[in-house]
Amino acid sequence: MIRILIADDIKETREVIKKILDMEDGFLVVGEAQNGEEVLKLIPKVKPDVILMDINMPIINGLEATERITREYPNIIVIIMSVQGESEYLRKAMFYGAKEYIIKPFNYEQLIETIKATYERYKDLNKMIEKEKNAKIITLFSTKGGVGKTTLATNLAVLFSQGKKVLLSDLDLQFGDIAVLINGLNYKTIMDAINDDLESFSSIKQYLYSFNENLDVLFAPKSPEEAEFIGKESIERILDVLKKHYDLLIIDTGVNFSDNTLFVLDSADYIFFISNMDIASLKNAKIGLNVMKSLGYDSKKVKLIINRFNTKYGVSLRDIEETFKENFFKVVEDDEEAVIISINKGQPIAANPKYKKSKILKSLEDITKSIEI
Repeated sequence: MIRILIADDIKETREVIKKILDMEDGFLVVGEAQNGEEVLKLIPKVKPDVILMDINMPIINGLEATERITREYPNIIVIIMSVQGESEYLRKAMFYGAKEYIIKPFNYEQLIETIKATYERYKDLNKMIEKEKNAKIITLFSTKGGVGKTTLATNLAVLFSQGKKVLLSDLDLQFGDIAVLINGLNYKTIMDAINDDLESFSSIKQYLYSFNENLDVLFAPKSPEEAEFIGKESIERILDVLKKHYDLLIIDTGVNFSDNTLFVLDSADYIFFISNMDIASLKNAKIGLNVMKSLGYDSKKVKLIINRFNTKYGVSLRDIEETFKENFFKVVEDDEEAVIISINKGQPIAANPKYKKSKILKSLEDITKSIEI
């Protein structure tokens, strides 16, 4: 059954098309819209396979709507409809992402054949696109708060997105701060997503904040009590869908070994265990690493990163290497002023040209080059 959404600002045209499609087996009209804005709102609700899109509509026209659909819902096939038959309109439609173009007025056979032929041509290609990606997962974890875990997660996501499609997810469900670090406090969160359909990317996509063209972000709930309503099953379903659409998932976790956190740790290809150089942090890191060893995580998976590294703190790099041996991975240079300014401005260091030569950025770049993704 081909699910079809009809978008045309003229009611009579929509009714004629619907009557034609209702007479043909294998078609199901799942919705109607009179402008591009309505189309974009309906997509996650009705989940069409094909959209018949008029080129001239108010608010958001057919070309603008097609461009957004192509970017946000690449598996949906858009067929543009227009009274204009000139080649210029055809080129514009294809440029914006339409898969086919049909001239009004059209007859029964022409409409049916165009939909069937276009759907058959692209359905297998869309399945291949769906299978192309199987994202690696990097999880950032610590047994102590305040070590800079979220700052590292955010900046690493920005750096990785320079060459890969990345999803940054804040699964510190009670006290997640990624929204603060990138000025996304008023955006939707994972709490909004779990109340919707978690089976399709088109549904989850609307709850993702677009930081840049290669980096999307899923924020933690706005209040701690909402975390109680988010279980492991919901997280598993979301991650299963998202993995198909990204090269890399970077997940920030809470400072705990809850069921949700353990599931994310189990799912990770790499765990970046973050610690500072103070004795309390190092002690907690040692305990946490022992727990991970008991869970069967080896040194290929668990990588200790010392954040805010500074030789003036009375602990040398050699001391750390000897203490943690096989788990020790990298250090991130200390630059407290730059970090605090970036947090207060809501602009990650990795996204600010001012810091392109900073020691902290070089440390982060070294990490991205040392991990196979």
